[in-house]
Amino acid sequence: MLAASHPLNILVVEDTESDFVLFCEYLKLSKLSTGNIYHAEQLGDALLLVHEHQPDLIFLDLSLPDSDGINSFERLNAEARHIPIVVLSGLLDRQVALHSISLGAQDYLMKDELDEKVLIKTIQYSIERKKILQKVVENFERYNTLIKATSDTIWDWDLRTNDVLWNEGISSIFGFPSTAVQNAIEWHHQNIHPDDRERILQTIEECMREGRDHWQEEYRYRSANGVYKFVYDRGYILKTEHNKPYRILGAMMDITERKKMQEERVRNQIETQKLITQVTIQTQEQERREIGRELHDNINQILATAKLCVDMALHEEEHRKELLSKSYENITKAINEIRVLSKTLVPPSLGDIGLKEALLELIENLTISTDLTIRIKASDHQIEEMSNNKKLIMYRIVQEQLNNILKHSNATEALIELKTMRSWVHLYIKDNGIGFDTRKKNRGIGLNNIISRVEMQDGKMEIISSPGKGCLLKIEIPG
Repeated sequence: MLAASHPLNILVVEDTESDFVLFCEYLKLSKLSTGNIYHAEQLGDALLLVHEHQPDLIFLDLSLPDSDGINSFERLNAEARHIPIVVLSGLLDRQVALHSISLGAQDYLMKDELDEKVLIKTIQYSIERKKILQKVVENFERYNTLIKATSDTIWDWDLRTNDVLWNEGISSIFGFPSTAVQNAIEWHHQNIHPDDRERILQTIEECMREGRDHWQEEYRYRSANGVYKFVYDRGYILKTEHNKPYRILGAMMDITERKKMQEERVRNQIETQKLITQVTIQTQEQERREIGRELHDNINQILATAKLCVDMALHEEEHRKELLSKSYENITKAINEIRVLSKTLVPPSLGDIGLKEALLELIENLTISTDLTIRIKASDHQIEEMSNNKKLIMYRIVQEQLNNILKHSNATEALIELKTMRSWVHLYIKDNGIGFDTRKKNRGIGLNNIISRVEMQDGKMEIISSPGKGCLLKIEIPG
């Protein structure tokens, strides 16, 4: 049954009128559904009819007044590649007709053997063969386009012969000239890094033995200049109807730059961790020194004075009341100093009082005996929705920067601002102190401590300052 969904329009290129009439009679006897039957006696007229009417099928006599032999087919086929062509041949033209089949003709008919049955079969088969051929061509063109569009190196390994076919990637990516590329699988295996080769061959063998359809691995592959590149290779295993692998189609992707970036990222993470560890140790030592100095120079002296007063009261009865009163004052002062010192060391209960309240308490303790006025803006309710760990980190950053301001800036005013924007927490600490040149000033322990805390949260930090213009610390961490 003919696959065409409409009456066939047929072009007959035949210079002998009797042969054309006979052809039309056989066509009527076939009872095929036909539309227009176009007739051309010369190749030039046939080319015009092809462009004007686009017939569904062409019958071509090779011997024409303006063209002869295989040249007739080649010229017509060049203008009508999408139309099936059947060659009409006499006995003397049989070899030429066979040659036209190899060049793309769908079939040939011997004029002296023509009848309606042969005609029906030829028309049906020619149209179907042309459809199949067009699909093959389209798929091939699509395959070639895909290969050109990808930057991968495509390979095709025939397991029956151990031959490998490569696309242009083997040259463009790995630098092998076409004359150096070998199709033997051994050449491919030799280019795999010696430390990776056994592992790769074993995984391929395991995939085939276990009946899997896909294979993928990362390894190093040698370029033409001897330098090894990192590749991500994956293959699809084709099998026979008996589930036996016979072919593997694969694609190698050059991931050398990605590997370098990953290694660089790991190195940076290691360096960052080293810095955090170093800063932590330095901070702990600095805190120990400050605690020791505070205990020795301040609290210890107060308690020593209190002890002296008690000793004197034991032996001087007439001044005992006055001495005990002074001892009481000194002991009370020591207790207050210890309370202030402990608050700087022990994390506040942020879950109970909130970050803003903890910062207000911190500010109150820091500004008891200084001329520094510190204001805080933290009305964003989402601030208090952060985890306690993040709140503590923000608290410590503020504490560290305020200590820096007190020690180094000579500032009279400072502003702390906390807010959230697009799932990020923003902290700004600004003062009106003497400022500094950010290009020249070395980072101290306090600043390194802030940096390490920000980096642990994958945050961002910026310092804006210049001599005489104060300082602005900007911190952003994911909420």
